[in-house]
Amino acid sequence: MKVFSLNISHFRWIALLVFMFSAFAVSAQSKALASSTSNNNDDKVKVEIFPNPTSDFLNIDLSKLDLQKPQLEIRSIIGLKMSINVEDNGPKKYKVDVQSFPRGYYLVLVRDDRSKFQQTVRFSKK
Repeated sequence: MKVFSLNISHFRWIALLVFMFSAFAVSAQSKALASSTSNNNDDKVKVEIFPNPTSDFLNIDLSKLDLQKPQLEIRSIIGLKMSINVEDNGPKKYKVDVQSFPRGYYLVLVRDDRSKFQQTVRFSKK
């Protein structure tokens, strides 16, 4: 009766094959995700914010988007919901006073429940 035995070189070959298979699988998943997210750059919608960084007011431009009832929210980088006063600044354009925010990074969340749109944009408060 023969006992199955492997030497160190067999383990190296097996490890190399497992590594190569894993790398191929991750690469295939990344490509599939990228192609399912957007077929070209024209499909990507964009929330525009300016100036960035800012010290007093943040302008949010949604004019390039077809949103029916957008909801705006600002959160600190650690997730704390900030109290904001949103001013209309033209059709689908808004102005938010951020003077009272501490220095740091914040996230602007734009949602529209009817069209299922959601996008987050980061900005810096000086």
